[in-house]
Amino acid sequence: MAVSAFTFTDPGFLACLKCDINLEDDTIVAVLIDNAHTPNKETEDTYSDISANVCTDGDYSPQTVTGLAWTDTGSRTFKLDHSLINFGDAVTISARYCYLIKQVGGSPAGTDLIVGYYDLNDGGAANVSSTASDFDVDANASNGAFTQTITPA
Repeated sequence: MAVSAFTFTDPGFLACLKCDINLEDDTIVAVLIDNAHTPNKETEDTYSDISANVCTDGDYSPQTVTGLAWTDTGSRTFKLDHSLINFGDAVTISARYCYLIKQVGGSPAGTDLIVGYYDLNDGGAANVSSTASDFDVDANASNGAFTQTITPA
């Protein structure tokens, strides 16, 4: 898959800055959304904004994101990374986006805060699929999910 870099939604980034979302300590889950959805990074703030287009494939279930951590890479640059998100090894799933949300209860709920998303078909319009095979989402090997440089240096 040609997965895009992670995109914070504006409300998600602000929630992280205000400590309403703590990426290292809160339960962050990955949910798959189909291509009928059009992301709006400026306004999407809760799960209810995306829930109408959640993947309905029988092999799919939201996955807890592990290993979320910020690191200082030097020169006032900071990197957010996480472990591989594995939706299954022999699954049949079709989805376009992988959203990360702060899950408060036992399953995603309408008021859970959105952090941001990956476009699983960066540069394309269709869903990506697996048929009885792996369906994984991973951050960029060298840059992680997200990097931020503070300026001035």
